[in-house]
Amino acid sequence: MAIRPRRSNRKSKTLVVCAHPDDETLGLGGTLALDAASGNDIFVMVFSHGQFGRDITNAGIKKRQDQAKKACSVLGVKDVKFLDYEDEKLDTIPTVELACHIEKSIRNWKPDTIFTHYWGDLNQDHRRVFEATLIAGRPTPSSKINHFVCFETPSSTEWGYNPNNFHPNSFVCIDSVIKKKIDALKMYGDEISDYPHPRSIDSVISRSKYWGSSVGVKHAEAFMTIREIVR
Repeated sequence: MAIRPRRSNRKSKTLVVCAHPDDETLGLGGTLALDAASGNDIFVMVFSHGQFGRDITNAGIKKRQDQAKKACSVLGVKDVKFLDYEDEKLDTIPTVELACHIEKSIRNWKPDTIFTHYWGDLNQDHRRVFEATLIAGRPTPSSKINHFVCFETPSSTEWGYNPNNFHPNSFVCIDSVIKKKIDALKMYGDEISDYPHPRSIDSVISRSKYWGSSVGVKHAEAFMTIREIVR
């Protein structure tokens, strides 16, 4: 295990593929804040409106999107795309359709790094997005993607059918941006629960401390690097 090194002075492009608004902040908000502060370009795409069991009117969906835009703005992320599929129904959509959206973003954005969900998450939308991203990000000769990385999502990864399979092999020290991550998370008022729920503020901080202590820093985010190409 090692702390994932910050990138060189070469400007990079990162594509974050999420199932729901708030996944980007919960999973890698600190990492995105660091990348944005370094001048790297970040594009977040969100597949579903995330309103399962909540207000699914146009007003409710727009409220969630506005929360996501505010959270991303706190992190320094400027580009966010919402595809507005129904929440918890991505398993009813052909995987190739989902992959085509990602492939289009890859063609247009030309990222060198992709972040997406861990394949063993409890949430079926997360698993579906992982499968689609794996297809879209396959290492063809023309691909510019050098890093394919999975992030964890509190209340989904550890609740999965085999959570012990999440063995992070790379970490990002977020000591300097943990407050910014929490400030971004607070934009999602309806999604924050009371402690000891994994999506409580205290739990998110405790998780960052747990991963940090495992690699000798105060706060960290943990990842599973699926593929890394050194060019």
